[in-house]
Parts: sequence; structure tokens; C-alpha cells
Amino acid sequence: MATGNIKGGKRNYARPTSPSTSTATTAADTTHVTVSYTPSTLGPTATSFLLTATSTTGSSVSTTLTTSPTTVTTFSSGATYNVNIAGQNYNGLGATLAAATGLVIPQVYVLQSTYNTSGTYTVASGVTKIAAYVIGAGGGGAGGGGQSNNSGFPGGGGGGGGSAGISGFIDYTVTAAQTVTITVGAAGNLGSKGGNGSTGSSGGVGGQSKITYGGTDIAIANGGNGGTGGGPGQQSSYGTGGAAGTGGSASSNVAGAITISGVTAGVGAQTANQAATAGASQASTSNITGSNNVTAILPSNTAFGSGGAGGGGRSNFDGATNGTNGGSGAGAGSAGAGLNAGANAGGTATGSGAGGGGGGGAGTGGQPSGDGGAGFTGRVILYIS
Repeated sequence: MATGNIKGGKRNYARPTSPSTSTATTAADTTHVTVSYTPSTLGPTATSFLLTATSTTGSSVSTTLTTSPTTVTTFSSGATYNVNIAGQNYNGLGATLAAATGLVIPQVYVLQSTYNTSGTYTVASGVTKIAAYVIGAGGGGAGGGGQSNNSGFPGGGGGGGGSAGISGFIDYTVTAAQTVTITVGAAGNLGSKGGNGSTGSSGGVGGQSKITYGGTDIAIANGGNGGTGGGPGQQSSYGTGGAAGTGGSASSNVAGAITISGVTAGVGAQTANQAATAGASQASTSNITGSNNVTAILPSNTAFGSGGAGGGGRSNFDGATNGTNGGSGAGAGSAGAGLNAGANAGGTATGSGAGGGGGGGAGTGGQPSGDGGAGFTGRVILYIS
């Protein structure tokens, strides 16, 4: 048992012995470490305990503890530490005891921003990694076909716009003060309705969204393709329904990234007796994994990347026949023209990367066709750690 002695008229106490037990533990999605220790019953009493930790990357933690357990909040995300604890009194620091060897601190992410327009992010001090979802823009729905110049046969409905591709990645290494450039794709334009004897205009292609770092595009999501315009009524037959816009592609050079193709939209109807088809919903279950703080967007949030529906054909009777609805979050197809009623415009998409609905076909008696609906803009969701 350590004892003191008398020197110069003052008792010179020995330093405390190491704690009898100590542990250091962490939990998912937090950099906080819970430290527990049991003071030794041998030798002089420690007045406090010093925790020291050194990581494999050279970062260190040093803090004084007076209660057990204690939560220490100064560890670095993603680092691996060896943690030691030693008792101390006014005479100095005692022997150390290892609380943990090779303690891995989780890579913890927080949302930096959701970008609905293009922008930049300058990497903040202490940030070493990024994660993101990149969603292209939806294609535009096409316009319905016009009535024949020479007969009463009506035009076909326009095709719906395809949805955008989606790319996602996690744990891409970045350096403080460098710039991350975010490009958000513009919505695909709507296709205009066709005039007498004219095919409806095709919908526009959705814009590309991407993330660029160090001059390299590290994740790309291409926009959905626009639907094809409905055909005009012919001298002896109905105008054909417009073809569906196809989905956009996606790519990434980040290891382990997910890439999801957009879905195809609905086909425009030729007549009221031929229903326009629905655009598909984005049914992928792929998401970024590895951190609970990075929110999954698929498939529970089907507002991301569904296809627009085709436009309806002309009703054989007074009134209009609606095109089938698009996938969840996308634009619905419009109603076809009736005998005494013009066609409706296609629905504008309502979810990121979703396609617009196709316009309805023209009716007889000079009833006009409908414009298509615009696609929806892209989006980039950026997380930092």
C-alpha cells in the first residue's frame, strides 16, 4: 500500500493507483462516448480522473472526469480511438487503465440542405465526408392531337412524361474549404396542343441534376423524357395516342452508390373507348444505408420519380372522358374533348423528378385538344459528416 512521508515539514502524498475497472462505449449515429470507471480502493484517493484518447488519424481527446458514468462529446465522427483513464490528485497523475482499444466512432451525418435550385456548398471545417440523393427533373407531358381538316375524326391524347433517374451515395471524402457544386435539373416543358390537322407537340426532356467536386461529376441523375404528341384525326380514322416518355438514367463513380432508372409514363388514348394508361410509380426500394440520420426516400415517399399519365381520347358523347391518373406524385392525364366541350390540359407533376400528364385529344365540331402538363424540377438532398 502506497504511503506518504514527511519532507520539509510537509506530508508528501503518493499519486493514486489506476481505476479498478473502466469502459468506454458508443452508440449508432452519435459521436458521444459513455465512460464508466470504478475508483481503486488501494492507495491514496483520486480527486478526479483524466480521460485521454488518441485516434488512428492523430486527433486526440483529453478531459477531466469527476462522476461515473459520464458522457464525453468531443470525439470525432468516423475516427478510431484508444481510450485510457487515470486517477489524479494534487500530487499528479497516477497509473492508467485502458477503457477501450480500437473504439470506432460512427460516421454521423446531418442534413446540410435540400436544394430545389442549383447552388454551391463550401466544405466547413471539421467536415470530412458527404452523402446525397440526386434526383433529375421529370419529362413534360405531350399535347393532344388536333381534329382532322377534312373530316370529323378527332385527335388522340398526348403521352405522359417519364420520370427522372435517381442516384445516391454515402461516405465520399471531401476537404475543408473546397467547393461542392450542386446542379438541379429544370422541369421538362409541357407539349402544346395540336391545331387543326396537326400533331400535338412532344413534352420537353427533364433537366439533369448532378453533384460536382474537384472538377469531377460524382453523381448524375438524368431527367425523364417527354411524351410524344397525340396524332391528328385522319380522314377516315381517329388520331393515334401519343407514346409514353421513358425514364431517365443515373450514374455515380462513388463506391457503393445506388443508381435508379426513372419509370415510363402512360400512353395517350386514341378514343374514349381506349383508356389512357397510367404512369408507373417509382417502386424501387434502394436507399442510402449506413446512417439512420440519412432519411430513406424510397419506396415510402412515392412523390419521388413517378411517371405522368397519358391524355384521354375524345368522348363519343357530349362531355369529356378523363385520362387515367399517373403514378403517385406525378401529373394525371387530361380529359379528352367531348362533342361540345374542349379537352383539358394535362396535369402538372407534383413530386420531385415526376413526369407531367398528357393533354387530351381534340373533339369533333371544332373542339380543341389540350396542352400537356409540365414535369417537376429535380432535387438534391445533401448530408455532411
